[in-house]
Amino acid sequence: MAAPFSSDAFYASAREFARHALEAHHAADHQRVPLDAGTALEHLAKACLAKRSTALLAELKNESSIYSVIGLLGIVGANVPASIRTVGLAGALSRAELFVKSKADKADLKTLTDMRNGIVHAAAKVEVEGRIPAAFAQHAHLRLEDLGRDRGDFWGGQLTVIDTLLKEASDKLAHRVDVRLAAAEARLEHRYATEGKAVIDVVLAVSKSTVLTADQRFRSCPVCDSFGIATGEHTVEWVPADWDKESGDVADIEPEVWFSAEQFRCQVCGLHLDSPAEIDRCFDPVWQIEDANWRDFEPGDDGDAAFERWREEWRER
Repeated sequence: MAAPFSSDAFYASAREFARHALEAHHAADHQRVPLDAGTALEHLAKACLAKRSTALLAELKNESSIYSVIGLLGIVGANVPASIRTVGLAGALSRAELFVKSKADKADLKTLTDMRNGIVHAAAKVEVEGRIPAAFAQHAHLRLEDLGRDRGDFWGGQLTVIDTLLKEASDKLAHRVDVRLAAAEARLEHRYATEGKAVIDVVLAVSKSTVLTADQRFRSCPVCDSFGIATGEHTVEWVPADWDKESGDVADIEPEVWFSAEQFRCQVCGLHLDSPAEIDRCFDPVWQIEDANWRDFEPGDDGDAAFERWREEWRER
């Protein structure tokens, strides 16, 4: 077992918190992300400091801090405190910067630090979903290089997610969706590895057994091909079905039911898309429901009334 203030001990702790942060990110747990990500960065920074000298970990407030330094260095002496206080997140990041400069966005790192410490209790969803995880990944990448640690060992099955976060992306929407797709693929691989193919195959087969609400439809997941759930709105469109041969006017119309998805969730791989624009990166957010009864979406209406209303609208175009 590594000594409590050793570089190895801090590295092992950072690895656990980093993976928890990514799991929270995949689950859209926006409150949990900065807590675990911030702790992971703190322990990575402390690992880098401890690699050079454990004395760099001491919290320096007044003259009595010398006893913490003595304890961290393992020097036998009087008045060594039973509980040694070490520097916090902001201090650890600042001290580590003395040796290796990070290219991560300073404002995003500060937001992450403030959220972890409870100074900021909420941030915009887009920050927690995109900017903060990207800064976290970039800063962690630099610290791992400083420690000479293998990225695969640190991130485990989430390495693809991290590489996606690190990519420079001019299209923020595409970048956000790419990160989510990579996260869903990583989660699916983890489920196969831990639960077994036979179990997941059954889960995939029964994914269409979920009871849907009136504003939901099944849609094939672009990651795992299970039946994900799209939430949105049904509309009835009337299209010409017959024409008067003499006048050329429309003689009859027929209804088509269309669905416009606003959100998408997959219960198997965890993919979530939160807007029509995000959905459009993966599949068409609007599609026709072939087997739907139009009366379910326009109750109390009838074909003749619909035809008259359609004809009036048609004439006004």
